[in-house]
Amino acid sequence: MKRQWIVGTTLFVLMSGYVWAEAVPPDEKTLKTQFNDDFAGIMRLDQISLKPVSSEGNQSTWSAEGDMSATEDLYVMAGMAADYRFMEKTWVKDQSVKFSAMIKAKGTPDSGWTTEFFSMQTAAKNMGYPLPKPDEKIKYLITTDSNFYAQLAKVEAGYGEMKDKIERSKEQEKELQKQYDDVGEKIKTFWGRDAKGEQRTRYNVQQEMLQKMYEADRQNDPLKFENNYYETVYSPALAACQAKSDCDAAPLRAERDAVVAEKKRYYVTQHQLMLEKIKTDMAELDEKVKPLSDKQTALNHERIKLAYASEDLQAEYDRWNNDITELRRRGVIK
Repeated sequence: MKRQWIVGTTLFVLMSGYVWAEAVPPDEKTLKTQFNDDFAGIMRLDQISLKPVSSEGNQSTWSAEGDMSATEDLYVMAGMAADYRFMEKTWVKDQSVKFSAMIKAKGTPDSGWTTEFFSMQTAAKNMGYPLPKPDEKIKYLITTDSNFYAQLAKVEAGYGEMKDKIERSKEQEKELQKQYDDVGEKIKTFWGRDAKGEQRTRYNVQQEMLQKMYEADRQNDPLKFENNYYETVYSPALAACQAKSDCDAAPLRAERDAVVAEKKRYYVTQHQLMLEKIKTDMAELDEKVKPLSDKQTALNHERIKLAYASEDLQAEYDRWNNDITELRRRGVIK
């Protein structure tokens, strides 16, 4: 099983009862190869010296000291702020570091060796991993680099500019809102006020027109006319006719049907004329107020777009500010 350098090493406790014997150590090439395999090629064994601790059969335990180095610069994350990862360099590529360890060896020069390093202690931190490649979202700042604070200052200057941009955006939003409200007042003036002095809207103006039409419809109600015609004209004429022995009511009925049909036609025609006039009048009003409505709509779209952008910037700035404040509180950076 490959050793994960990030999590360090695990201490093994040797069992008692081993038998002392003259032990043959694994050769240096084997140790270096298996050391490299244990650490997945991230660490390299440069030099090692062994002292026997115990031996039994083809198994032996050794105390080891020597030099090791990383094949790449290794880092650990000290903290993060927004999209920035603050990395501490724990190992410098090809720079030898003193170490001590215990080694379990199994085998002989003829059969080959299997070795296991444990109880590892190094002069550098027993952790680290190669720095991932930066992408558009994740950026890295190396806290142990000599120019770290110069780089941090540039980043903070960028967030300072972001804060200024947010403030400018807020002022622009206020100005757009003022323009929007000014246009809104002009639209209110266009629609005017009703008889009670209440502000009218397009809906109110149209409803006033419709109410006049409904009143005219009530005045021209064909059913009301028909009932009145029956009562005042047709019924008396029919009664007078029926009082005669030679009464022929057919002409009376024909006249009744013609009068009622004409009234219904008149009602429908007048209703349709009034409705079309309302549509025409409202279309003319809409056309007159359209420049103001279009301007107000454009101002509102611009204001909303700016507000969303400002909210996104504010969230990004707040995340950075909160994170960097916490890193300073923890002493990760000054």
